[in-house]
Amino acid sequence: MSDESHKAVLDREFAIEAAKHFKDALGLLNELIDYGTSLVPRAFVSSPRDLKAICVIFVQLRQFIVHLDGVAILGAAGNCSTANLQLRSLLETSHALEWLLTSDTDAKVNHLYVANLRRRRQWNSILIAGTPEAKRHAATVSRLSLSADQLKEVVDGVRRIDDLLSKAPFDTINANFEPHYSKRGFDAPWYVVYGVPSIRKVADEIGRLNEYSYIYSSFSGITHGSDMWKSIVVGDQNVEMNAVREPHDISKIVQLAATLSFRVYRLIFRQYREGEEASFNRKYMQEWRARFMKEYRIDLSSEGVTI
Repeated sequence: MSDESHKAVLDREFAIEAAKHFKDALGLLNELIDYGTSLVPRAFVSSPRDLKAICVIFVQLRQFIVHLDGVAILGAAGNCSTANLQLRSLLETSHALEWLLTSDTDAKVNHLYVANLRRRRQWNSILIAGTPEAKRHAATVSRLSLSADQLKEVVDGVRRIDDLLSKAPFDTINANFEPHYSKRGFDAPWYVVYGVPSIRKVADEIGRLNEYSYIYSSFSGITHGSDMWKSIVVGDQNVEMNAVREPHDISKIVQLAATLSFRVYRLIFRQYREGEEASFNRKYMQEWRARFMKEYRIDLSSEGVTI
C-alpha cells in the first residue's frame, strides 16, 4: 500500500501549477491585502483612537484582512474548497461591520467589548479555585499547575475585568448577558444580547439578505460538512467524487473576495478617511477594474474518483 496521495483525490503539483494560470487574479487579491494593511494605521491615526476605533480597525478590519490573506494563500495552492471557509468569514465580517456602523454604533461596540471581557474572565476564572467556572471544569483544572506569580496575574486580570464591568454603560450590558450564562453555562452571542436574534437578521437589517441566502448559507454547508453536492457528482450508473483541490474556482473566489474588500475599505473611508475614497476609486478604475472584471476561460478539469 502506497503512502503517497492518490492523484485523482489530491494532486498538489497539478493544483499549484494550475493556479499559476490565475496569476493576475491572485496578484489583484494580494494588492488589495497590501492596501488593507496600509489602511489600518492610516485609519487609526485619523480616528479619535477610542473604543469604537479599536473595535472597528484593530478587530474587525484586521480580522477581515486575516481571512483575505487566507483566501490568497489557499488560492495560490489551488485549494478553493478550503478558501470557501475564509470567504464565509469575510462575508460575515463585512455584514457585521456594515451593520455595526449603520446605526447605534456605540451601543453595538459596547456589547462586543463586554462579550470579549466576559469571555476572558470566564476562561481565567477556570484557574481560580472556588469559582463556578473552576468547578465546572474541575477535570481540566486538576491537570494544570500554576506558579504563585502566574496565579496572581490571573486573579489580578479577573479583578480588572470585574472593575470595568461594574461601570456604566458596561454594567447594564453585563447584567443582560447573565440570564443566559446562568442557565446554560455560556454566553449568547453579543448581537443576540444587543437584540438581533441571528446573523441572518443582521444581513436583513442592512439589505444583504440575498447575500446571506445565496452565499453565506451555501458556505455554511461546506463549513459544517453537510453539502453533499460540493463533494460528489451523481451519474446514471456511478458516483464521482470531486478532487480535494479545485483550482478552476480561483477566479470565483477572487471576485467575491475582491468585491467584499472594495465594500469594507469604503466603509472604513467613510468613518475615518473621508478624503481617501475618491483616490481609491481612481485606483480601482486605473489599476484594478479590468483585472477584476476579466473572465478566465481555462479548462482545468481533472478526473474524479469513481465509486
